[in-house]
Amino acid sequence: MRPTRLKRGTMSGVTRDRLLLDAPSLVYRAFFALPKTIVAPFGQPVNAVRGFMEMTTRLLIDRKPSGIVAAFDNDWRPSFRVAAFPGYKAERPDEPEELGGQFDILARVLDAAGLPRAEAEGLEADDVIATLVQRKPPEERAVVVTGDRDLIGLVRDPDVALLFTVRGVGQLREFDESAVVKHYGIRPQQYVEFAMLRGDPSDGLPGVAGVGPKKAAQLLRDYGSVQATLAHADELTPKLSANLRASGEYLEAMRTVIPLVVDAEVELTERRAPDTDELRDLAERYNLGSSAARLAHALGEKS
Repeated sequence: MRPTRLKRGTMSGVTRDRLLLDAPSLVYRAFFALPKTIVAPFGQPVNAVRGFMEMTTRLLIDRKPSGIVAAFDNDWRPSFRVAAFPGYKAERPDEPEELGGQFDILARVLDAAGLPRAEAEGLEADDVIATLVQRKPPEERAVVVTGDRDLIGLVRDPDVALLFTVRGVGQLREFDESAVVKHYGIRPQQYVEFAMLRGDPSDGLPGVAGVGPKKAAQLLRDYGSVQATLAHADELTPKLSANLRASGEYLEAMRTVIPLVVDAEVELTERRAPDTDELRDLAERYNLGSSAARLAHALGEKS
């Protein structure tokens, strides 16, 4: 299916939640949760595909959304972020050999199911989701499903919530603004600066030396922003003051690396009724068991 380019104001209003799936996050969780011995007849592992399908089916049944979109990485390490900070994701291990080929299979399954896929040239799934949130109609409630805390900053009452995967989608932690404040000690709108200070080792971002999550939250509560914190560095302990000043260049780079793109050119495949024959063929070809049938049934009931 050829994607169509999403334009501002083209999404019609709905009355229930629309789920925005951080597909790479969910695919990785599925891959490590299910045995790699789940393979197609020709030996290709399909555990992540089946796991993602089951997660999506569970969300459809439990949440009964008005719509659902799976956002994918086009580039998991965008060039503009690497140019600002070469260490961005530089030390991440290579993608597991058994996972690589599963993304193409999953794309075929989602297209047969009529479930929209979205991506943006040169950008990450996070940027796609941020753009979809930015462009949603006022009457729609966007619910982001992810295991990536970088999307916490999108939360806003009453129309953007986040479901964090604690144990697959069977155990989800729901974040509205009050939950973000309770868990992180900051408002969602402060999350970018919180992440600048705290860092994120999984993305190769060291943060400011000696500043963990609690200290980062405290600084933002006391001073309101990174810039204001630097302006008041003399009020802090000598060691923290020195660390902040030494991190000036790093913090400036983070203003490019950490914020999500909200005006991406999103490519979005069309939503349509499931093609049950195609899904059945794919299930047989790739040993997807009854996962495809359950997904088609859940989508059919929602339509």
